[in-house]
Amino acid sequence: MEHTITENLPLFPLGIIVLPGETRFLHIFEKRYKNLFEDLEKHDNRFGIPYISAGKLTGTGSYVKLEKVLAKYSNGEADIAVKGLDVFKINNYNDEHPERAYPYGDIELLNKSNIRATNSLFEAFEKYNTHVLKLDLDKFSGVGFYVIANSIGLSDLEKYDLLTRGSEQALNKTLVNHLNLRTLLALQQNSIQDYYCLN
Repeated sequence: MEHTITENLPLFPLGIIVLPGETRFLHIFEKRYKNLFEDLEKHDNRFGIPYISAGKLTGTGSYVKLEKVLAKYSNGEADIAVKGLDVFKINNYNDEHPERAYPYGDIELLNKSNIRATNSLFEAFEKYNTHVLKLDLDKFSGVGFYVIANSIGLSDLEKYDLLTRGSEQALNKTLVNHLNLRTLLALQQNSIQDYYCLN
């Protein structure tokens, strides 16, 4: 599948990964990122969050859209909600815009927003749901790969590791492994509670 190149996109480097379909909340307080959000309408409210790990840019990030401004403060700070749209790799990164203070760059969208969930993943999720979430899945429509990924509490590092897996098959296998581990830990915890009673 041909990847989409987006040039001169505003960038907001952070130590977070926002998966497609996921909503995250940010507090904007630095001057340069106040500048960025003043300019977002020019970019259809879309920007990139390059992922920082151990203080360094990884070259991978989340393509997101500003969903809602939750609060604005008298000093110009703001609380916002953003929604993940896709994943990108950075082709060119500039730490400062010639006319504005925020970083910007050229990105390549990786078309990972429509990963298909395999039967093995659905089976692992159903088992996890039985022992942990305990939701009536019949009441939910459209349970897919990212609905599952966004419901099991992955850390940002785990999300980064997941998204850097190359193929759709590898992405599914990695998520199945996360589900199996979390199900096993839940079963062990339940077993311990059955045998021990704290006074």
